[in-house]
Amino acid sequence: MRFLKLIIASVIVLFLVVTFLFALFPSTIRVSRVIAISSSQEKTSAAINNLGTWSHWNHFVNDSFLTNTYVSSPAAGKGALLKSDQFRILVKESSIDSMSTQWTKTDGRPFSGQMLIIPSGPGNVVVQWYFDFHFRWYPWEKLGAMFYDKQLGPIMEKSLDDLKNYIEKNP
Repeated sequence: MRFLKLIIASVIVLFLVVTFLFALFPSTIRVSRVIAISSSQEKTSAAINNLGTWSHWNHFVNDSFLTNTYVSSPAAGKGALLKSDQFRILVKESSIDSMSTQWTKTDGRPFSGQMLIIPSGPGNVVVQWYFDFHFRWYPWEKLGAMFYDKQLGPIMEKSLDDLKNYIEKNP
């Protein structure tokens, strides 16, 4: 009986220690990438703000694992929607210098994304793309959050490279 009490007490203490340690981790993270593009702000905005063009450059959208992809009409502006069986993207705000979206995965957990288009000289812009994730206090959620940058960053980089190529090669 003593041995069983010791095991139960040890498990409870271990759980509390792990929970306390993970409470020190931030509950919000941002995964961000930036690229410079030789183009006007208007042309860049037209490519970013139209969900119909995303299949040409965005690897989250044109990936082969997506099924039943649907883009609303109109595909640009506030309220535009891109939907698949895996996730849904809703445009919350859209302007010439930014686009704010809400992504919802199949498990129902939403996260936000934003693209900023910053003029950096005549005929040049800088595009910053980021995702914000909010986590509950659960240790397994915060532990998983440590890997978001490694998982999403390379896809974002490749997408931004393809965006640059798409914009610079299409007059």
